[in-house]
Amino acid sequence: MKLTKRCADLLRLLPAARWLTTGQIHRRFFPNATADAARKRLRKLGAAGYITVRRRDRMSQALFTLGREGRRALERQGVDQIALERTPPKQLEHFIGINDLRLALEVFPDLSYFFACWELPAIGWRHPLIPDAMFGIGQQTFAAEFDRGQESIQFFLKTKMQTYSRGLVGVPLAGLLIIADSDSRMRSLMKAVPACALRVLFATIGRISKEGVQKPLFLDSVGRPTCLVEFSCQALSSRREAR
Repeated sequence: MKLTKRCADLLRLLPAARWLTTGQIHRRFFPNATADAARKRLRKLGAAGYITVRRRDRMSQALFTLGREGRRALERQGVDQIALERTPPKQLEHFIGINDLRLALEVFPDLSYFFACWELPAIGWRHPLIPDAMFGIGQQTFAAEFDRGQESIQFFLKTKMQTYSRGLVGVPLAGLLIIADSDSRMRSLMKAVPACALRVLFATIGRISKEGVQKPLFLDSVGRPTCLVEFSCQALSSRREAR
């Protein structure tokens, strides 16, 4: 089969994202097409071996990863050392949420890079704290944490925020995004996270998936809405004043 540019873009993303749901692929690569049209194309890519599909049960969304033909296609473009995935990760909802953030940020004009937590060790990350994601906007570095409410807020403060408040040696963070899986959890985190030198914004993964990151859907610690562009500009201004 002939690969379209959209198909090629999907294949290039899969080694980093590892697994994407039908809904994620539809939002990112078929925004103006129906879900049926997206599924039809994915079935063709699967039948040709470019992608592989897995499903936990009949009620779950299908999960797609790079297939053998997809790896060969990337190798012909000079991409090597691509490991094929065999089984989806155990903490799947957390994994999907991080990729939801990735896909939303990918269309952000000034995004310079995005690394999920599973990608950081390969680029030399040596800190005990491994953020759920690290990304760059222009020359600024941001961290992101996706909280599904599986652990207590005190545990989050102790294992995450204490380290962020002290700072990461050699990693000048401009800000931190705390993404919750529900509005109630987000509000609880907003009340609990103490004030610190690091700028912190809060949002829910549902709004990010639905609306993207260019709208003022982020809230600061007192509930004031802002967008990522404004947040980035404020962080840059604060760094310049600190100098």
